Amino acid sequence: MSDAEAAQYARLPVNLTRALLATGSCAEPFLDLGFALRRTSLSVRHYEMAILRVARLSGCAYQRMQHLQPALNAGWSEADIEAIENGQWQRLAAPDAIVLRLVDECVAHPRIADPSFKRALALLGERGVAELILLTGFYMMTARFLEGLDVDLDAQPSPRLLSYEN
Repeated sequence: MSDAEAAQYARLPVNLTRALLATGSCAEPFLDLGFALRRTSLSVRHYEMAILRVARLSGCAYQRMQHLQPALNAGWSEADIEAIENGQWQRLAAPDAIVLRLVDECVAHPRIADPSFKRALALLGERGVAELILLTGFYMMTARFLEGLDVDLDAQPSPRLLSYEN
């Protein structure tokens, strides 16, 4: 690893970063965006819920492995996580169901249906909806990168993902 590559790996020392380093110049901006998304106006619960749902819809075990403990730490129970992963909105509180439905629609279609968009807008505001859509897209891209390259699971989740300070 070059010094520049080692510096990027040190930011997030996981197999995802190793794979990103193979792209040449994409590791740093990818990590920049990933860390920036950790500072959105979304609650930590909604942030982790969105990632777990994208992981399930994308069949990405790597994302699930990295974000299961952060979701538990954010206050989701194992039963909640089961509902999130299975898209069972009715088992969640109304605000959480609104967020989950928006994530589902975002993954399924480029344009979110007006009723779902309006409910999310009333709940999260313009900034929150924009951040949720960007977060969902980022993790869709990440899942495809991880799955496309068949990136191995790490031995354990990254402690870096348990903290929201960058």
